[in-house]
Order: sequence, then C-alpha cells, then structure tokens
Amino acid sequence: MSRILIVTDLHQRAVLYEALVKLCDEVKPSALILGGDFLHGTGLLPYGKTRQLTHTQCAVELHPVTVPILFVRGNHEDENWFEFRDAWKILHGSAPLRLNGSFAEIGKVGVIGFPCAMGQEEAFSEGEPLGGEHYGYWLPTLLRDHGDAAKQLWVMHEPPTGTRLSSAGSVVEGHAWWRDAIEEYQPQFVICGHDHFTPIKSDVWQDCIGGTKVINLGQHMDGPLHATLVVEKDGVMGCERLEMS
Repeated sequence: MSRILIVTDLHQRAVLYEALVKLCDEVKPSALILGGDFLHGTGLLPYGKTRQLTHTQCAVELHPVTVPILFVRGNHEDENWFEFRDAWKILHGSAPLRLNGSFAEIGKVGVIGFPCAMGQEEAFSEGEPLGGEHYGYWLPTLLRDHGDAAKQLWVMHEPPTGTRLSSAGSVVEGHAWWRDAIEEYQPQFVICGHDHFTPIKSDVWQDCIGGTKVINLGQHMDGPLHATLVVEKDGVMGCERLEMS
C-alpha cells in the first residue's frame, strides 16, 4: 500500500507547518509532497494574521518528518530556494528532492511534478532546464519512459483552466497548457493549489476533466491545514481530503 500526503501553499506560515508535522505523525504516509509555495517570496501575504517562518526555519520545521519529502515549485519559490536548500543539506546531509518536470515512483504510484509557469524558476531548476516551456518538450519523454505509471498522479501548483476550482480570468486562474495536457493524456489524479479562495468560498474541492479527477486544496493561511491523502491498495487508487488544526 502507498499513502502519499500532498499539501500546497504553506507560504512559510508557522501554524501550517506545525499542523503538517502533526498530520504526518497521525496519518503515517509513505511520502509527503509539497506542491509549491511552501516558501514565500514577497513579504507578508495580504491576508492571514499568523506568524511567518524564515526560509531556514521552514527546513527545520520539516526535520521531524521521517518519510521522503518531494518538492514541486510554485510561483513563490525563487532565490529563497537557495537558503532553504542549504539549510536542508545541513540537516539531512543531502539535497531536497525536487520534482520539476520529472517523475518519481512512490511504492506502486508514479508521480509527475509539473514546473510552475509563473515567477522565477532559475533557482529551483538549478541549471537543469526542461528544454522549453510547453509540456510537449518534456512530458512525452516521461510518458514514453515510464508508461502507465506516468499517468497515475500529477502534482502541479497552478490549476488547469476551465474548472470550478479556480477563478476564471484572474491571476490565479491557472494554466491552459496544463488543461491541454490533462485532456490529451488523462491521468488518474491531478492535485493543485495556487487559488486559495475559490474552493473555500464555493465548498467545491474537486472537478473532472474527462476521466481525470482534479483536486484543489484551497489552503487557508491561518489554518486549519488542508491536505489530501492519495492511497493505492491492490492496484486501486483513491484520495481523501484532510484537515488538521
């Protein structure tokens, strides 16, 4: 059995990091994926009142989590990545595991972490460019190399456009290319974030694009923490929405 815990949009908020460590201890996942904006690049957010951690403190807060942690970039990961990465190396003796247009296998679940099309990606990519912005430059290679496993779970910070999970015409609407990729390849699950408000306001947390189930975690800056647990057992995948104060 594989149990993959996924969160997005922590934005260095102490209350969310603390809740995440508590949730990991409770659900005992096989791995944890942070789906972008776990750091914060532009000072205090215009909403929320709770304390923000430093980039180094974020790495320290995650240290009690003993399962593998994989990182997907959001629009707020820029040069702050270097401070977080260096603190992580000191704590763990190795670099943090990035999913940036790349594939990982967690138990029997194949995961693709999408790059983020917004913000400054040079720091997070660490000199490993994908060869082009459009998914056609890198995604077909992953699908060719890993087959059906590469169509199980996709994690992307920005939502695909045209669902009920983000606000149409807004800066957090998401990415039309990601919708194109989903329509073309039909993965089983897509987990995203970026638009904090729409799922909370509408109380709609998932939508479908063809046969693909898309979930936006709709993070709240002052808690409770919103997360999803993807579970694979005997070849069948499912997911559960979780909250932790």
